[in-house]
Amino acid sequence: MQEYLRFEKRNITPEKTVKILAGHGTIITLEQAKIVLNFLYKLSNLSVRQTIKRAIKHQKEGLTKEKSGKTKKQDL
Repeated sequence: MQEYLRFEKRNITPEKTVKILAGHGTIITLEQAKIVLNFLYKLSNLSVRQTIKRAIKHQKEGLTKEKSGKTKKQDL
């Protein structure tokens, strides 16, 4: 698996991940923790991007409908 290039600050370390999961009965290695963290950071970034794109789309649709006089602008 290709290492994900990161530029953002990450607060959770692989060591902390191993400790947290061990507390819940799941034992993983540091390498596995790195993979899990990379996946979770990618997933969270995708989720945030998707949410922002949807909000922008809804805002644009609201403005377009308002200009045409069909509906009032709806705030998110």
